[in-house]
Amino acid sequence: VKCGGDWRMPTDQEISDLHNNCDWAWTTLNGVNGYVVRGRGAYADNSIFLPAAGSGYGTSLYNSGSYGYYWSSVPSPDSNRSDNYSWGLNFSSGYHDTYYYYYLYSGYGRYIGRSVRPVQGLAQ
Repeated sequence: VKCGGDWRMPTDQEISDLHNNCDWAWTTLNGVNGYVVRGRGAYADNSIFLPAAGSGYGTSLYNSGSYGYYWSSVPSPDSNRSDNYSWGLNFSSGYHDTYYYYYLYSGYGRYIGRSVRPVQGLAQ
């Protein structure tokens, strides 16, 4: 809603597809570390850059330049924990994966600062 137009947060399936169906190359672009993520086959001409922007909590920024953490639009399927779980993507040099962020015991929840990479169009 805040992005306007038909921009929206990616679904868990779209995050999984990006992770599983693309080629990932760690690089530095304009002085910023991150991954160039390139499609395969018919989508080989398409790519995006995901900066390793780190994570925010309160007024502090952690792991900028070393790690990337990205939110999806999907909270936990467990309604008892939906305030603390959310599907996302994380990476560092030589590593990328998807998982549910969960920080119940450390006091973190979905309100911690993670990057957002909006997508356009209807959810698949």
